This record gives sequence, C-alpha cells and structure tokens, in this order.
Amino acid sequence: GPRIIGGMRILIIGCGSIGSVLAKAVHDMPEVDKLYVTDMSADYARHLVDSLEKAEYVSGKSEQLCKTLTEVDLAVEAASQEAAARYVPFVLENGVDVMVMSVGAFTDDQFRERCFTLAKKHRSRIYVPSGAICGTDGLRAAASAGISEVHLTTRKGPKGLRGAPGLAMRGIDVDSLTEATVVFEGSARDATVQFPKNLNVAATISLLGVGFEQTRVTIICDPAAERNSHTLTVKGDFGELRSETQNVPSPINPATSYLAALSAIAAIRRILGNVWIGV
Repeated sequence: GPRIIGGMRILIIGCGSIGSVLAKAVHDMPEVDKLYVTDMSADYARHLVDSLEKAEYVSGKSEQLCKTLTEVDLAVEAASQEAAARYVPFVLENGVDVMVMSVGAFTDDQFRERCFTLAKKHRSRIYVPSGAICGTDGLRAAASAGISEVHLTTRKGPKGLRGAPGLAMRGIDVDSLTEATVVFEGSARDATVQFPKNLNVAATISLLGVGFEQTRVTIICDPAAERNSHTLTVKGDFGELRSETQNVPSPINPATSYLAALSAIAAIRRILGNVWIGV
C-alpha cells in the first residue's frame, strides 16, 4: 500500500488535457510531497512544472524512469493507449501502483492479462477511475449476479469524433453532417478499435460488466451537441439502471470530458485518505 509516512510521491505520465488538470490538483494536496512529470514533449512538461514548486520534470527514457520509480508511490498514465502499453507493465514490475486513464489499452486481451498478472505478482495495484461516465458503481454491483444487457450510447459533436478510423471505414465526413447521425452500432470490442480516442468509457464498462463482445455501443455524431453525453443502460437480476451524463468537453481537447480528469482527482483523494465510500 501507499507509504504515507513521509507524504506521497506521484509520477504523472502525460501533460495533456487530463494530465495538466491532474498535476495542478495533486500539487495542492497537502499529503503530496513531490510530483514528477513526464511527457513526449519535454517543452509541455517543463512548462507545466515551472508553475508548480513541488514538481520536477523527468525524461521518459527507461533508465531515468526506473530511477524515479524507486521514489514513487503512485504513477498515473494520462497520455494515450500507446503510452499505457509502454509504461503500465514497466511501473507494475517495479512494484509501484498505477492509475490508468487510457483504459482502452486493456481491450487487448493479452496485454490486459499480462498487466493483471504483473499486479498480483508484484503486489502493485491498478486503479481505473470511473472517467467520463456515471453508473460504474451500479454496474459493478449488478455484475455480482446475472446481467442480461449492457448498452452504452455516446453522443458527441464532430470535433470530438474527427479522425476516427471508424468514420473513414464508413466514408462519413462528420463536418458535412446536418443532423444527429448514428456513426457506429456494434460491440464494445469493435467500438474501441474504430473510435480509439473516444471509447475509454466503453472499455471501462466492458471490464466491469459482461465483457467486450456482449457490451453494446451506439455512437451518435450530433453537429448541434455542445456536450459529450453518455447514457448507460443495464438490465439484470438486480433490476434496471439508466444513467445519463452530460459532459462539458475539456477546453484543451474536445474528445476528452472534464469529468474524466475530476474522476482521477477524486480517486487519488480516496487513495491518499485510505477511505473508500461508494465502492
């Protein structure tokens, strides 16, 4: 568990829309003594570190990170699925707890099994915050009995979906749409592959509920949408739940919701305080 005695030391990997919000919030937590920050762009990371006195920039090179990990209680991946694939096993092997924001990386069954096994072996924990969706607590509870249906409907504006491989596959130009249009309907497995920058939420609910094949996903591109919305419907032995979240997009990256960053901040508070309410 976290070594709270001398105060927490946290490494943040990625200084984009989530990493930068997270770094500022974590920096202001009295339990945190030291913050290490790394990013593919050293300039980004240095710029962020300049404004935070407890923070220090570290290079992403293996030997430098290895040295840093001996000092760290928790590493947070807030960069990309590629970064998760590269760094998460590395952190776990070093016996350090890791929080994963790009949970879409766990769509890869082999990679997921490898990480989960490493966590057990090295007694390091993997944390995945609830992200941009509400209702994960209910889904997790429901999964302890039978579940007959899990359906996620995601609605975003063109800016939040632009460039997704799934659009090219269907010959859809989101900028020419004049009304709300279903751009994907299928399994969470296919959704995460075709809309990799958007569907961390689909990966999270698949891992909590009935898996990537059985979880149904509908993606709607709505030119009038000013928010990223997620509607989760679950049916099972417990009854039914429906949760709708209307997210304000991050000003830095329209594909990311502000709530995703807030969920990471809240998770770190729980880890620091050793009190878990609503688990």
